[in-house]
Amino acid sequence: MNLPMQSFGLSLRASHIGAGCRALLILACAACTSPERSPADQAAAEQAAHIRDVVAAGGVVDSILPVEEHLRRFRVDLPAVDTLQHASPSMEALVARLAHAVSTHDTTDLNAMVLNRQEFAWLYYPESPMSRPPYEAPPELLWGQILASSDKGARQLVNRLGGSTITVSRLHCPTAPDTAGANLLHTRCEVRFAAPGKPTLEGNLFGSVIERDGRFKFMGFANRI
Repeated sequence: MNLPMQSFGLSLRASHIGAGCRALLILACAACTSPERSPADQAAAEQAAHIRDVVAAGGVVDSILPVEEHLRRFRVDLPAVDTLQHASPSMEALVARLAHAVSTHDTTDLNAMVLNRQEFAWLYYPESPMSRPPYEAPPELLWGQILASSDKGARQLVNRLGGSTITVSRLHCPTAPDTAGANLLHTRCEVRFAAPGKPTLEGNLFGSVIERDGRFKFMGFANRI
């Protein structure tokens, strides 16, 4: 099955490699802090580690440009939005929707229930810790990370349970949501999906969930199955 996700190139051109390396050093150090971190700090550290890997593979973070300029360029041709689109009214409703879309191979709804590029640019990124010091990671890099992990995770779910009637028998988020401006981020939520004749899937079957004004969407479908 081919899920229609947007493509993204991880190699970023920079006009000042030295400045990019200094920015990378800050991000890499952030990923090496004490294990006693909040879920938000852990997520930021994981994103920082991803940026480190991108640079190691030949990409460069262009730190000579301020984050504001990166965001301005990222928003070109993206109309502003002030609410999550096609969102669900609760976490339970969102997870039930995911189960139904996976079981019916509904790729249209799978894409609709995950954060889109407009929402990332106008609602999520400006209020994310990753847009501010000491991280200041470019939005295009973080968006590329979300797309890559989400696409892979969605395929895994559909390949394992697609075509079967899925029963959701457990949903648990172990910590209170993290606040980022008007956004609440529910992290490390665990769920149990069971289907006749299929091995039960249990654990982190999707990425973080963003809640805004009582409406819920997945940040992505990254999972650990």
